[in-house]
Amino acid sequence: MDQTMDDEADPLSVAAAPTHPDSMGEFSIIHVNPRRCDPATHHPDVSCQACGTGRYAETDLDISAIPGGIMTRYSLGELAFAADSPDFQAILRRAYADKQRPLCLCTTGGVELYIAFAHERYWLKRMPNSGERHHPGCESYEPPAELSGLGQVYGSAIRENLDSGITQLKFEFRLAPGKSRTSPAPPETDQSPKPTAIVASEPKLGLRGLLHYLWEQSGWHRWTPATAARRHWYGLRKALLEACAGKVAKSSPLDTWVFIPETFVLDKKDEINDRLAKALSYADNLHRFRLLIGELKEIKEARFGHKLIVKHLPEFPFFINEQTYKRFIKQFDSELLLWRGIESSHLMIIGTFAINQAGHAELDSVSLMNVSSQWIPFETADELSLLDYLVMHGRSFAKCLRYNLAGTKPLASVVLVDTEAPTAVYSIQADANDERAEAIRALMAQSQTASLIWDPRHPGLPDA
Repeated sequence: MDQTMDDEADPLSVAAAPTHPDSMGEFSIIHVNPRRCDPATHHPDVSCQACGTGRYAETDLDISAIPGGIMTRYSLGELAFAADSPDFQAILRRAYADKQRPLCLCTTGGVELYIAFAHERYWLKRMPNSGERHHPGCESYEPPAELSGLGQVYGSAIRENLDSGITQLKFEFRLAPGKSRTSPAPPETDQSPKPTAIVASEPKLGLRGLLHYLWEQSGWHRWTPATAARRHWYGLRKALLEACAGKVAKSSPLDTWVFIPETFVLDKKDEINDRLAKALSYADNLHRFRLLIGELKEIKEARFGHKLIVKHLPEFPFFINEQTYKRFIKQFDSELLLWRGIESSHLMIIGTFAINQAGHAELDSVSLMNVSSQWIPFETADELSLLDYLVMHGRSFAKCLRYNLAGTKPLASVVLVDTEAPTAVYSIQADANDERAEAIRALMAQSQTASLIWDPRHPGLPDA
């Protein structure tokens, strides 16, 4: 049994980024590049949430000029407001009732947003296919679809309803015990009728694709130096739960069946276990699976098969039968090797599970995702070295995620958002064959985004 808190402490014990109590009221600036802070030239009325001692220079009051900054100004008609305005929720409530759409003022002329309601709160959401129109430093900015796997599933597996604010999700994994989603086709014989047509199948989100989607929706695929103090399990769990709000699958709200363990604190062990028992009782989960998202801690042998131990759940293992375990080890050998070889990394697990009559969790499907010490997803050791280099040099970027794309398909690693124009960075493994390198160069040639190939042996990137 763990005798101390598993991983990060309660958020109250984690130092937050220093802030100034005084601000302009209408908006504030989150300054994400401390190297650019000069206390002698900061404007006296604009708060800087990164440097802690100064304020951003008056000459840089135009937020769109801040490299890697996060834009917080919005407008509704003549009304200008910010995400930290005291009446932010009241403004959105009125606009939601009147079916108005605010503008994000990250660029000249603004970019339209829509309002969603979930978890008893109103949320500003990016309009479909508008991510590129936002300033690269804006939290609503998204790289072009060609630079990630989102374009393959958006509009089919992910469908946003702008009127209701609800996003419909379609999964390729089953959501309840019983019959599989698809039955095997009967074997063909010489007497079998020849099909008269071929019907295209719509892409659906796999487990990894769903995890990538929630990572992007939570904003944890983005990195700026100012967010470093908030990168801990409590912050990640909160962001992922908020990302689940307003998402529906098979008429079931995603946030009613997702399970993300809360931070384990020894002094609150009994309270936590009581909440766990209520959330995962056999009676309440008899006819459905639950969806686990957590950090894998270790894998142990069980009397029958194996059990996966998830961080913050020291006394609640997830069991996996021997046959599934063998497939699990074979399928995720690369992810497991990276996890075991890189001590500072984390290994995220996502999977569907049922609660049996004994009150134990039995995994039905599972996937894994490697993340860095800053919880940024990565696929290879070379890609991790790129992420470490960017973090160490105070850069701001968005991680490109694969979703359902096959591992053989080329993909940009990150998009730098602190350069004059967004810049896609591709990482080629040292042992990559000529065919893969050529495929990456062909993708770069087709893209409208500035791009480059990063070589860990000769690191160097455009200046911020």
